[in-house]
Amino acid sequence: MPEFTITQSIDASPEDVWKVLDDFGEIQRWNPGVKSSAQTSPGPVGQGTTRHCDFSPIGAVNERILLHEPGRRMTVEIHETSKLPISRGQADFHLDPDGEGTMLTLNYSYELNRLGRVAKGYTDAQLRKGLGGLARGLAAESEASAGDSDS
Repeated sequence: MPEFTITQSIDASPEDVWKVLDDFGEIQRWNPGVKSSAQTSPGPVGQGTTRHCDFSPIGAVNERILLHEPGRRMTVEIHETSKLPISRGQADFHLDPDGEGTMLTLNYSYELNRLGRVAKGYTDAQLRKGLGGLARGLAAESEASAGDSDS
């Protein structure tokens, strides 16, 4: 499976970043590629929690949390896709203290479907662009939330 890693320095504590990341059903607030999202399983967020994300008009995904280590690490699996060039994917978020902030390391791996294999170079570039936007959005939301809690 192809994979790549994105790193993002965030001017907020790992705890503040975790609060945003762990608000699992609300990813559309900070990921510019997601038009709408909702947690689709009951209860508190943890291993096995699921959500649906709509990227209208280009497609949608269903995801589940595979690993949930509060304040430190979350692994999210895309297990179902609609109208996208991948059949599955996995985003592994690592939060490490970095001075008074956080260093996000996001490792993303994915499996191309037929459409993705036909347009492989384009698909790879679009995934990198989209995950880069996700990392920047997580940073901006975490920094804004941390600033709000300081007041």
